[in-house]
Amino acid sequence: MDEKRWFLMSEGQVSGPLTKTDVESRLPNLKNPLIWGRGQSDWVPEARWSKVLRDLENAGQVRVGSDRQWKIRVGGQELRPMTHDQMMDHLKSLKDLGDVQIWTEGYTEWKDIYQIHKIMDELGVSRRAHPRVPIMGTLTCEGAAGPFNARILSISEGGLGVTEAPQAKIGEKFKTILKSPNLYAPIHATCEVVYVGQDSYAGMKFVGIQSESKSAIIEYVKKFSELKK
Repeated sequence: MDEKRWFLMSEGQVSGPLTKTDVESRLPNLKNPLIWGRGQSDWVPEARWSKVLRDLENAGQVRVGSDRQWKIRVGGQELRPMTHDQMMDHLKSLKDLGDVQIWTEGYTEWKDIYQIHKIMDELGVSRRAHPRVPIMGTLTCEGAAGPFNARILSISEGGLGVTEAPQAKIGEKFKTILKSPNLYAPIHATCEVVYVGQDSYAGMKFVGIQSESKSAIIEYVKKFSELKK
């Protein structure tokens, strides 16, 4: 499990990538630390990180090629149960895996397909076109129905993952202001909602953003670019 790499955030400062052993040695000296690893939708406290580690161990024990039933959820819509071969055929037919989640016996929750390394290897896909990394901050959105604020969970060169956004509907566009202690200045952009999931989660892509702001995001993402799966 030490092959998994992690990042720590404490008092607005991010450090990493770190091994599991590194994280465990640093936790006692940090104030209210949060932990993130590839595939997570959010930073988690130490107690929840222990559950993440158990889930990773369970996922590694699942035999990908077995005759068990697999379930696929695309953009929040669950498909019928499939065998492994049926699932792989369906996944290979998809042009975009960004909103795909997988579940099978042994998993305690739905998993982002990018978390299941054996399936990704079989598909021949190693990473997203735009790597998504964690970030903490707020997103102020101005749309046709009025303004609202959302909490940012992740960011990439191409867009954002946010929560606490029940107003977001697929296809809607918003003028947004992104504020984060991890970025040197607020970022103004136009975003389009491309995914709405459970628990008020929404995925947005940038459809209008200044080059300076995009460069600031790319520089922040580079901090995580060496993170191994």
